[in-house]
Amino acid sequence: MYRPLVTRRRAYEVLATNLHRLTFEQNLTLEEVARRAGISLEQLEAICSGEVDPDLDLVDLIAKAVGVTASELLAEPDYN
Repeated sequence: MYRPLVTRRRAYEVLATNLHRLTFEQNLTLEEVARRAGISLEQLEAICSGEVDPDLDLVDLIAKAVGVTASELLAEPDYN
């Protein structure tokens, strides 16, 4: 039986954690990230909270808005 490596909920947690870290490091607001990605702030907040299931194209737009790849945005943080 197929079991995902990461649950959907964990993927949203990782995306939100990485996005908040990147916005902090770059002194960006979520409003600025949303504007750069061409989406609404409400949509970005819904993605981060797991209310909306983004497709990879949308994840890629958000990643580009903060200067990383989609893979980097979805990668588990390295706490070492």
